[in-house]
Amino acid sequence: MNPILIVLASAGALAGRPVDLAGWVSMALDGSGDVVRAEAAVEQAGAAYSGTRAALLPQLVFSASAGHSWSSTEIEPAGALETESDRFTAGLTLSQEILRSGGSSWLDLHSASLGREQAAYRLESAVLLLQRSVAAAYYETVGSLMLVQSSRAALERSGAILSRIEMLYELGAARELELLEARMQESSDRLALLRSEQSMTQSLTELRRVSGLSGDTTFTVDTAAVLTPLSREAILGLPSDYSDNPDLHTARLSLESSEIDLSSARRAYWPSLGASASWGWSDDEFEPGDAHMNDSWNVGLNLSWSIFDGWLRESRIQSASAGRLSSEADVRSAEDDVAASVRAAYDNLLASSDNLDLAEMTLEYARRRMDLSQLSYELGDMAVTDLLDAQAALSQAEAGLVTARTSCLVAEVDYWVLLGRSPRLGE
Repeated sequence: MNPILIVLASAGALAGRPVDLAGWVSMALDGSGDVVRAEAAVEQAGAAYSGTRAALLPQLVFSASAGHSWSSTEIEPAGALETESDRFTAGLTLSQEILRSGGSSWLDLHSASLGREQAAYRLESAVLLLQRSVAAAYYETVGSLMLVQSSRAALERSGAILSRIEMLYELGAARELELLEARMQESSDRLALLRSEQSMTQSLTELRRVSGLSGDTTFTVDTAAVLTPLSREAILGLPSDYSDNPDLHTARLSLESSEIDLSSARRAYWPSLGASASWGWSDDEFEPGDAHMNDSWNVGLNLSWSIFDGWLRESRIQSASAGRLSSEADVRSAEDDVAASVRAAYDNLLASSDNLDLAEMTLEYARRRMDLSQLSYELGDMAVTDLLDAQAALSQAEAGLVTARTSCLVAEVDYWVLLGRSPRLGE
């Protein structure tokens, strides 16, 4: 890619309104398809619960009809006899399920209630995963921007050294090899800057994509609002309880629901009991005031008991039992996976904090070494090769500190999400 185009692209990427991590997460939540689908699943689970509960409530039905009929009868020798009549009917029926298959409907209602809780935890999981993705892309972009600044500082240092060597070379105080080494270092730093700017543009593009803003160049990252990584002491004081992990809750609720489904399937051997009451009216004239003279009432109980259904109940019980076994395995697997992931994330967070401390010490050492090398070179006690090595070590230490800081922040986000809690989005 043309270096001029890269510089222009990076300048365009930096243009725009700076937004902190909380702002990027908020925009992502507004446009995330995964979150919308999870919210729709919550509504569907609520509708399923309402539908299951409706079967337990009494049903009241009103019906009415009005009709006119004609008939013709051939009578010899009088001819055809034609008659016609009107008919009006009305009825009101109240029915109530008392016990269906030994109370399986109540178990179904409990299972539907658990389904609502599962949908809510899946929504929480979708939100946490989105926060994790946005935070990772955000810190990747922040790191890229800081690496661009570090590369520019390295280019300025190598450019200053090159200018000094060129001046000494013109005065005959520097060798051609030293000039060549300085030019190679300056060219290498210039190329590193171009690569850093290209990486920064790609990172910002990925952040916009993850946040649902693909093609939008209005927003950029606010580097002034980047969080400070936690110290080792603060990390040691973090909670380790992962009982709020939504995936773990979902697996456990799925197991409970499968146990209820198995109990409901076994109750298919039990009878069903219902009650009903009805009122009806029928007359050949529409006279509502006289409805009490042609009406009828009926109340009753009905009992049904399936004796043989072709082993349908047995197949449902077998299927529900297999589902419970699968749910038990899922719970054990989820508990093991979450426990191992939390432990690994915690160790990674501690290691990242230690690596950050080491990177800070390394940078301090590289700066002092660079100052000493600069002084020694000016006094004529050091070759330009050693000065360039010290300058390269300083650039590497600056980049290492940037990487260590962003890695520590990303590791913290991973740990909070695995605990089932929202990560820090701001101070």
